Amino acid sequence: EKDALDLARLALKCCTKMCAPESALSSLSQKTNDNDNDNELAMKLLLIYSCNAFEGGRIYHRISRVNHSCNPNAVIAEGDDKDVSVLKAACDIAPGDEINISYLGKYLFAGYPIRQKVLRAEKHFACRCVRCTSDNGDSASRIPCPICHPRTNGRYLEEDVMFDEDEDFKVSYAVPDNGMTAEERTLRSPTCKGVTAIVPDGGGGSTRKRKEGMAIKYMCMAEDKVLDRLESNSGGNGNDDDGQGGSGGGDDTETERDIDNQFLQMATSICGARHWTTHFLNLSLIEESLASFHSTLMTMGRDSNRDAEVMEDLFVEIAEAADGIERAYSFAESLELKIDPAHWLFDYIVGLARTLVGLGDVKSQKYGAEWIKKVEGYSEKFENDGMNKVVRALRDAWKRGEEEEDDKGGETAKKKTSSGKSGDEGPEGQKRRRIE
Repeated sequence: EKDALDLARLALKCCTKMCAPESALSSLSQKTNDNDNDNELAMKLLLIYSCNAFEGGRIYHRISRVNHSCNPNAVIAEGDDKDVSVLKAACDIAPGDEINISYLGKYLFAGYPIRQKVLRAEKHFACRCVRCTSDNGDSASRIPCPICHPRTNGRYLEEDVMFDEDEDFKVSYAVPDNGMTAEERTLRSPTCKGVTAIVPDGGGGSTRKRKEGMAIKYMCMAEDKVLDRLESNSGGNGNDDDGQGGSGGGDDTETERDIDNQFLQMATSICGARHWTTHFLNLSLIEESLASFHSTLMTMGRDSNRDAEVMEDLFVEIAEAADGIERAYSFAESLELKIDPAHWLFDYIVGLARTLVGLGDVKSQKYGAEWIKKVEGYSEKFENDGMNKVVRALRDAWKRGEEEEDDKGGETAKKKTSSGKSGDEGPEGQKRRRIE
């Protein structure tokens, strides 16, 4: 509350200095007495705005009264008019149940302490919703069990545990309790039934137990570092929300990507492949990759030898992006929230489908259609008409591509018959075949 009041006082001071003389704002911002006390009405309005405004600064008479939950049953969607917002059910809601939304954005899919930090900083309250008070713990923050998988030097996971990619090797996970400090985040493993907790200084306990407990401290440290990194990426570096601010230099982009990769390596080596930090950082890198795929495809067609090398690398990068999004989707499903994972991953999936369709071959376009099917139902309910047209076009692109290939096949057969040659289409045709 103190932070909220300080922010409101600062805003009121700005209003007093910047408003036009004799305006309504000037009248509202004037002090009420000689003791330099806050104008009660102005302070009330500023606090209401701070706690209830939606993105873009909009306040609504009814929607702004909807409470928050970390497992919401409704979402705010765009209306037909850009100044209109619509409250839509994200699942079946029984008569008498409270309607609630999330104030967290993407951090809805983060762990308990991160959700609490964001809400306290931006909305000035501590959440006590069903998810935050559940005895089932913080499933978004699960890590490989320290009892089943001892760390190297007490900190780092073995590689096969870290990546959890071997189907023949079973990784056991432990779920921390909902808590803000390492001491409050006791780990409980449903596999070995073991319990891991911080061993206090002077509290006794074996060396093995102390090392196991240190995994919790390292997890908490990693979470704080990742949150700081994500916040700096989303605005702390001075860039616009759409990512178009700043210098945009190629060297800067590569440097930032290298830093993100280092953070991802750190998070994975400490928290494993199913912790929220790993997915958030991986998606941050995937977002950059999806943007680069489009520009790469636009430069194709000038040098056939270079194109072949570029396409080989591009296929690998696209496969890695698809794998990362698939893992994030499975992670979101495992949280068993009421809202669809597409609320978080829609833009990534559409971006991936755009890239696959842009490759031009029917096989890639069919793969893109498979991804679109994951979000098609979500799009129909929550996206506008323009985006639904894009989704349908991406879904059906392979049909158009197949028809074009059939037409090309027919033309080639005719040429073979009439010329007696084996389909020589000239330099441009050969280049196109190599690229495909």
